[in-house]
Amino acid sequence: MIKLPKGLWIIVADGQKALFLENVSDTVDADLRVMRADEIANPPNGAQGSEAPGRLSGAAGAALGAVEPADWHQMAEDDFAAGVASLVNKWVAAGACSGLVLIAPPRSLGALRPELSGDAGKLLIAELPKDLTKHPVPEIAEAVKTALAPV
Repeated sequence: MIKLPKGLWIIVADGQKALFLENVSDTVDADLRVMRADEIANPPNGAQGSEAPGRLSGAAGAALGAVEPADWHQMAEDDFAAGVASLVNKWVAAGACSGLVLIAPPRSLGALRPELSGDAGKLLIAELPKDLTKHPVPEIAEAVKTALAPV
């Protein structure tokens, strides 16, 4: 059975919800404590944008072109991921954690990863491309143990 290091931080996020967990146990049984939980209301894209996409006109006689409509829902998710990364960067800079595990769906991981500072990246032990935001904390602990277990 793998032992999670004491002081390990586990960030479980998707585009709308984030859980910040810390392992406070120094035994084989993980004891994850919720340090913070953030959530945003992010309605579907159709409920956020009401205008039709724009159109471009070319020179006289040229064909008209359409502008790609904005994906307001995805932009809000990307902004939320950047905010999560900003919090992690601040806590890492303050020396608050000894290691990091990121758990998020692949698209959210892709938004989080480039926003992490170099110091946070050095503390990153594992990334799990899963959506576990609605799972109970003991299941999250087991998922991390499984991911960190030697093959």
